[in-house]
Amino acid sequence: MSLSRSLQQPQDLLTQTAFLGALCLFFATLEYLFPKPVPFFRIGLANLPILLSLKILPFPYLILLSLLKVLGQGLINGTLTSYVILFSFSGTFLSLFAMYSVHRIPGLSFIGISIVGAVFSNAAQVVLSILIVFGSNASYIIPYFFTMGLISGTAMGIFANWFSVKSEWYQAMINKQLLKIPEKQNLNNKNTLRKKSKDYIATFLHPQIRFFIGLLLLIPLFFQEVLILKLIHVLTLGILCKLSGKRIYYIYFLNLLIWITIFQLLSPFGKVLVDLKIITITKGALFSGFNKSLLLIGLVFTSLFSVSPGLKFPGRLGGVLAEMFYFYEELYSSKGKIRRKSFIADLDLLLAETLNAPMKGNNNNTNLLSPSITLDRKKAIIFTVFIFLFYYGLLLLGEFL
Repeated sequence: MSLSRSLQQPQDLLTQTAFLGALCLFFATLEYLFPKPVPFFRIGLANLPILLSLKILPFPYLILLSLLKVLGQGLINGTLTSYVILFSFSGTFLSLFAMYSVHRIPGLSFIGISIVGAVFSNAAQVVLSILIVFGSNASYIIPYFFTMGLISGTAMGIFANWFSVKSEWYQAMINKQLLKIPEKQNLNNKNTLRKKSKDYIATFLHPQIRFFIGLLLLIPLFFQEVLILKLIHVLTLGILCKLSGKRIYYIYFLNLLIWITIFQLLSPFGKVLVDLKIITITKGALFSGFNKSLLLIGLVFTSLFSVSPGLKFPGRLGGVLAEMFYFYEELYSSKGKIRRKSFIADLDLLLAETLNAPMKGNNNNTNLLSPSITLDRKKAIIFTVFIFLFYYGLLLLGEFL
């Protein structure tokens, strides 16, 4: 791949920031796979794009990227109005300020910068856990926090070092250039483009209304405690995704279900169902694993359903948020293109394709922000009423079971 046009204009920097914010959200979904000692603890995978951005973005745009990460995670995970957002905000920004302060020290690699960021992020979480949640009892988990911070910070730093050397896309971004996709590789991806399914819901429902419906559907998803009803909730969300023209990778979600459940079984509690000596399967841990798996899958499905071409929010920040969600959807739907044998080459191609596409021949991004169809209001009202009655009906039913 070769370089195309230069990235020097403020709008280019905003687009890059939105794209890197989408990468933060993508990594944040992966982080849910790992068990946490307390609900708000984060390993920090979502900070990886911020770490890499230290050599790409000016400091004001790094602040914007961090804000997009916090807001995006809060919207997708449903934690925007909970105390968890305080931990995310403080950890993200303290980590950013720490990493930015040391990133120009001669000889300091991404490993050292990442460790500094992880330590400061964990320090913020510890302080807030003492002040808000656990009080002085939080001192018992401090060693675990900082041990995990050192391990995860080192791992991310090693990956960042390797990626920064091997990736043509990253080198192009450092040099303020777009990576041009060779015509042959464009041709290889035409079949993928042709297979894109029709978005039936877009024929009658406005993108903004769809997004806010998705946000309100997070309430019954989070508060549904009956496992079979949560399963019905998630399966029907999957149907909505298919009607929205979204591609669903069933093996990916099956892996989520298996691995999250296995992680939960490592901390057994409740009635013992099977004792395999190597691992004890308990009812509490098994149900917890299924519940967390369905919650994560439901969050992804809700995001896929909610985000569609044409989505925009008021104001300049709203426009950047909308573009970030668009990029997130594109990254998720295209992740199947990455193969282990050609990981860097495939990842470079995916990143270049996703970042380049909205900028081709349309600086105003009208393909993202301007629906070109006449909407059927009657269908929209019927659909909206049915959706709320169904999902909130499931939630009420769960209260009586």
